[in-house]
Amino acid sequence: MPVVEKVCGRSQLMLVLFYGVFAVNVAAQDRYHQELIQELENLYQVTDPNFVLYDTESAIRDNKYLYGDATQTHLDVENFAFSIQTSINVFEAGENIWDTGTGLNNVQPVAAGDAVLFTFWAKQNSSSSGLNVFIENATTFAKEAFFSISFSSDWAQYFVPFEATQAYAAGELTFGFHLAAQVQEISIGGFTALNYGSIDIDQLPSTIAPERYGGFEADAAWRFPAQERIDSLRKSRLEVSIVDGSGNPISDAQVQIKMRRHAFGFGSAVVTGRFPGNRNANETYVDRIFDLDGAGHGFNEVVTENALKWDGWEEEWIGTPEETLSAIRMLSDSGLTVRGHTLVWPGWSHLPSDMESNQTDLEYMRGRMSERIMSMLTHPELSEIITEWDVLNEITQVRDLEKAFDVDQTLESGREIYQEILAQVNEVQPEFTHYINDYVVLSGGGSGQSVVDRYTSYLDEIEASGVRFDGIGFQCHIGTQPTSILKVEEVLDEFFLRYGKRMKITEYDINPSVDEETQARYLDDFLTMVFSHPGVDAFIMWGFWDGNHWKQNAPIFNLDWSVKPSGQVFFDKVFGEWWTDSSFVSSDVEMVQIPVFNGEHEIIVSYNGEVDRRVFSTDTTSQMRFVFESTSTRDESLQYQFSVGPNPSRGTIALHGDLAKISALAVYSLNGRHLMDCAPEHRLALDLPPGVYFLRITTRRGIENHRMVIAR
Repeated sequence: MPVVEKVCGRSQLMLVLFYGVFAVNVAAQDRYHQELIQELENLYQVTDPNFVLYDTESAIRDNKYLYGDATQTHLDVENFAFSIQTSINVFEAGENIWDTGTGLNNVQPVAAGDAVLFTFWAKQNSSSSGLNVFIENATTFAKEAFFSISFSSDWAQYFVPFEATQAYAAGELTFGFHLAAQVQEISIGGFTALNYGSIDIDQLPSTIAPERYGGFEADAAWRFPAQERIDSLRKSRLEVSIVDGSGNPISDAQVQIKMRRHAFGFGSAVVTGRFPGNRNANETYVDRIFDLDGAGHGFNEVVTENALKWDGWEEEWIGTPEETLSAIRMLSDSGLTVRGHTLVWPGWSHLPSDMESNQTDLEYMRGRMSERIMSMLTHPELSEIITEWDVLNEITQVRDLEKAFDVDQTLESGREIYQEILAQVNEVQPEFTHYINDYVVLSGGGSGQSVVDRYTSYLDEIEASGVRFDGIGFQCHIGTQPTSILKVEEVLDEFFLRYGKRMKITEYDINPSVDEETQARYLDDFLTMVFSHPGVDAFIMWGFWDGNHWKQNAPIFNLDWSVKPSGQVFFDKVFGEWWTDSSFVSSDVEMVQIPVFNGEHEIIVSYNGEVDRRVFSTDTTSQMRFVFESTSTRDESLQYQFSVGPNPSRGTIALHGDLAKISALAVYSLNGRHLMDCAPEHRLALDLPPGVYFLRITTRRGIENHRMVIAR
């Protein structure tokens, strides 16, 4: 049961302080501290700390003081790195921010020069928060560390390292928070401090210096192997032969290879209500999906943010089903892969309200889940477009369904309901790809080992049951101290080796308290790690514009659509460093090998006025042969070539060239679907939604495909 205390006045504070200094800790080191120490050793190679406070959460809870006009509630919790949560409710703002506060004095001495790490988890329960974090001399109030902070509504882990400027006997050093800045409610967990002695302070993680995440160094050991993996995993060799009618190599042919689409998924969650004709339509929003950088480069994979969630679909949060389908059709017609999110999110707040009100009627709930699966997976339009679903979402922490079904005498734990869901999904659509999606492993700074162990035990149960699932989604909502790149690699390796499933980064973003420069550098490193990993197939961010992001901190665009530093990193990586755009002049060599990134490309070979354009995919093509029957120089009057502009356009384009030579003119979607035929005219008005298209020009000499970007 929760324990509630109210402490007001300095006299009681002094009694608490006295008790805190002289209390004797007789309990053994608890799980939270064991896991914390092990995690710090794994990620930062720091070992054997001494405890500055106590080595159990319960002792810290019992000795931590609270004063001022506030109450605190202690609650035992199961689903976090820590096991005791303290919620503090501040009822009145003070004249001074220190008029209300909480803290704890050291019980072990600290020597001058010692490297100490203060750490805690925190979140706000009120709509806003504001406080000072301090580490100070208990008598003189001289500060070892001091800064103001506002928490977010999500749990985040904080690290505050400092090098002691003087020696402190027991009871002389205070760790705590000044809370009287405003009326507020916050929750704290995992409050502790570790003394690593004489090590370099830069070895310790820091939330006040988030740029020092694990693996940030320019010469970090992970970088070279990652680049080698990218070269071997994400590139193919294209063999190109350019010959005459007798099979002899031709010199001086102009060759261009232009990438059109990555095989690896680079995408975002999208809001279907922003699409044309829907209730919150926004032309710029839709344009950017297809043309992020103004050069026609866009996402190739998206996921619906809320529109296909069970309650969101039935209650029409984002729009009617037809409005949602209209947006999904537009995305698919433009060649983007669309994922479904999510079939079942097993918490009452994420399910239709009738599920909670009928939680004791297990057959009713089974029936509703069966209807949900059938209606989405056999929908006449959705099932033709969306063939990959997050079937289960956040089963490690969101456990209402599990607990409701625990009373079923035919089940051992209640979690077998997940196996039933997956079994039906496999039966209804055996060819679809079925993911299990969760945040517990890589979000925040990375969860404690006990939470990760619970997640893997749940996946192990599903595996052992023989029920199939195909992929694992890692949400990756990165916290105030960015998850170590070394931990990202370690986790991806562990899950890939353990389960052999395909993996995707499904909901990437980063806490807005991290400075923009660090956000950009971290995204650069994070992208490099996941693109280099053999088990990962996609990187998907949870929104790309601040105007439609749950924390108003999307990776690419500010609210005014200006590009963020992290957005420029995304462009430079995905459409620059990892994008094929090469050209060369042929020689008398019979065959040339060209490295290209895996995906879809257009190759254009020009010789003596003749142009041969072809589209190929590295999945199906490794060799291309171009034959030019005549090697003589043609009269200029016999040459022809067409150009299209402007690009991007708003649907009206100019077609330059000898129109009399055109035998057919047609528009195709990015995925090859025929959309319309056109009469050959110098001015074409194309009534098409924003997206990427190809204008196919057929003449007696062959076919030219011109890429067009339409942006409204």
